[in-house]
Amino acid sequence: MARYSHLSIFQKSYDLFKILHQYIAIFPRSEKYSLGQKIKDASINFLDQIIRANNARDKRPYLEEASQLLEILRIYLRLCHDLKLIGLRRYEIVSKKIDEIGRMLGGWLKDNV
Repeated sequence: MARYSHLSIFQKSYDLFKILHQYIAIFPRSEKYSLGQKIKDASINFLDQIIRANNARDKRPYLEEASQLLEILRIYLRLCHDLKLIGLRRYEIVSKKIDEIGRMLGGWLKDNV
């Protein structure tokens, strides 16, 4: 792996994508290809922004985009819970992971003011 492999935020984001991918696999067909696909797209785009930020001289634009994508993921996952696509336990697990990643991202943004 390249230079981003040592970043804990990268590893946690990578793990989040894998978990979300598993959750989406059990969605009903009607949601798998709509909301499920949007979640997959947002999570993989978030991972892309982390990689870009780590390799960029000016990290701020990539980190800000990553922050927006993380907020989108939060909303999509809350919607999944409200629509009963994921249970409370799974929602808690993924919410904690997103919160942890958000704190790490916030610290990285603060360092790049």
